[in-house]
Amino acid sequence: MISLDWKERLKKDTIDFYERKLPQKDYDIDIIYNAYPERIDNKIPQAVITFVGKNLAAKLAKEADKYYEFYDYLLNKKEENGTIIFAYIMSRAIRKKPEVYLKYLEKILTAVKDQKSCNLIMDKAIFPIVKKKPKEYLDTIIKWIDLENKYLINSINKLLIKLIHTEPELAKYIFGKLETSWLYATPDIIKLNSSILKEIYKTNPDFYFSVYENYKMTRNPVFAEILGGAICCYHETIDKIVKNWSKSGNIKLKKIGIHCQKLLRRKESK
Repeated sequence: MISLDWKERLKKDTIDFYERKLPQKDYDIDIIYNAYPERIDNKIPQAVITFVGKNLAAKLAKEADKYYEFYDYLLNKKEENGTIIFAYIMSRAIRKKPEVYLKYLEKILTAVKDQKSCNLIMDKAIFPIVKKKPKEYLDTIIKWIDLENKYLINSINKLLIKLIHTEPELAKYIFGKLETSWLYATPDIIKLNSSILKEIYKTNPDFYFSVYENYKMTRNPVFAEILGGAICCYHETIDKIVKNWSKSGNIKLKKIGIHCQKLLRRKESK
């Protein structure tokens, strides 16, 4: 909990940073919060960084496109604290100009090499606009999967699961968009599709089982890997499908089928 006195000081120092430091390209944002007396594991408490980030974001919102150099500095020089502040700035900026900042964040997220940072930016900046207008922005986010950054794919996975959990009616729409990637799915994309199917099972089991029904004749090993990785329970239709796979002359498909049969037996016995 930040005391009222410290909130006032942090607000004042944030305004000073915005009005005096930023125009001079003095980006050392630590000056706002370094005097805060408490530490958690020798670090400034995250609540303080978040408070500063939100206040600075409010100041920058109307003219956020003037400060790309500052954003690069936050991401490249200020580690976790910089990423937190960046995420909150983007969460405000993207509301004003979603098309502009989606393109900008695509470049940032394509290059990201840290899962925690990627998750944070996706959660704070991207998720709110996708939740508000899913059919307007989901296509763009799902296309980012093709960029084949494993950290970004994992973050998209988390975002889609969160969206399905909060808006179950979107499950079919999301699945339909992802299904188009099945034919040439990489290992990371296979994992993502299986994960989303598992989440769909929790919210719409009838649709989940209908997917297996639709693919009951498939002999494509990639499709089998996705479907096999998404098995959540024993079901007669799934049992028949994997039994057919296990008898295949395709070594990879046969291996998947045998593995899935063992998995189903374990599910059935529970």
